[in-house]
Amino acid sequence: MDTYGVLGFPLGHSLSPRLHGLIYREMGVEAIYNRYELPPELAGNMVQVMRLTGMRGFNVTMPYKKVILNRLDALSPEAGKLGAVNTVELRSDGAAVGHNTDYFGFLMQLRRCGVPIRGQRFVLCGQSGAGSAITQALLDNGAAQVLTASRDASRGVTYDSLRSLTGFDTIINCTPLGMFPEVDGCIVEEEVLSNFGTAVDIVYNPCETLFLRRAARLGLKAVGGLYMFIFQGVRAFEIWTGKTVGQQAGDRIYDEMNADFL
Repeated sequence: MDTYGVLGFPLGHSLSPRLHGLIYREMGVEAIYNRYELPPELAGNMVQVMRLTGMRGFNVTMPYKKVILNRLDALSPEAGKLGAVNTVELRSDGAAVGHNTDYFGFLMQLRRCGVPIRGQRFVLCGQSGAGSAITQALLDNGAAQVLTASRDASRGVTYDSLRSLTGFDTIINCTPLGMFPEVDGCIVEEEVLSNFGTAVDIVYNPCETLFLRRAARLGLKAVGGLYMFIFQGVRAFEIWTGKTVGQQAGDRIYDEMNADFL
């Protein structure tokens, strides 16, 4: 039986085993998907550690999406362009090849929820590996401007400075703030959210974060990260197996996972 998994630290919040279990059931595939928590002091050997498990591929999450780049044998064109990897294919010839499926998952999320991109102006909160994919996805699809904010004033725009920002359409949380179990965290205050028409969160656990609840209370369109999470996983499965899942099957998986939060 083939084995897959997710590499990161910590992983208590991860629903990847649940997601991939549903994909396997939907596709009639017998496989196992595990969590592999690797502390930072062991990160230098991350690919060797994962090879020793005998798996065919694995996902990569925080904090290793960029760290893993120079530990791989090759990068797909999109991973090389984005400078971040969230999916690793372990080929039969022994090569470890990095891919990025966050790009695909994010676009699926915006399309499903009817969030326009072309001509729109976006603010991204956080400079994560997923943020790199999201920035490129927005620019490739005609965004007028993508501004990145962080806590570090030396990097440019800070979260506090967003209070006086005008003329932007959508704010996106690309940080883990608000993710289970630290569900009381929120990257910005309502004063900042009120400057936008749409709020998007890439956090998927919980399905409705404090960030999104605040946005909805202010009348913003609030878009959660579960759909992105599902379709980045669907695309990873397709890379590993060569099988096509399709959107209808992905939607059925979304409905089932969404029901877990109700």
